[in-house]
Amino acid sequence: MTVQDEITPKAAIISRLEELIRPLVESQGGDLVDLQYGRPKRGRGILRLFVDRPGGISIEELTRINRIVGGLLEVHDVIPGSYTLEVSSPGLTRALKKPEDYQRYAGRLVRVTTRAPWEGKQVHSGILQGLEDDQVCLKEGESVLRIPLDEIARARLDIDLKKISKEG
Repeated sequence: MTVQDEITPKAAIISRLEELIRPLVESQGGDLVDLQYGRPKRGRGILRLFVDRPGGISIEELTRINRIVGGLLEVHDVIPGSYTLEVSSPGLTRALKKPEDYQRYAGRLVRVTTRAPWEGKQVHSGILQGLEDDQVCLKEGESVLRIPLDEIARARLDIDLKKISKEG
């Protein structure tokens, strides 16, 4: 096993949390968009869950999921020490994490950051065209970029402020 293959305690906790929480969220009709866990040098840890579902998710649903996940974590005792649990929607600028997200949000404005410069820059903004052969198709200006999924460091929906100001 190489150093890169070793799993850190934090990565092991995150993996176990996802394993426990994802099916529970799905059983409630939700989609676990993202899970973030961290512990500052001093103080309580924090576990953030970002949950959505087609058509959006209500505060009541998020509250119910928070209560159920809290109970599950009490039983399984995955997180060492005290922590705060936050459950929220991913918001208007939600992260695109899974391949199916790139299909689901085709036609929307997105911001993509690549691991290394791609076509001369690392941050690209444009209209998401979808996913083909594990490549994200992004219309940036007049050209369509094809960026391999494994080259993407992060991607998220973006807000078209020009469109909003015209509508308002």
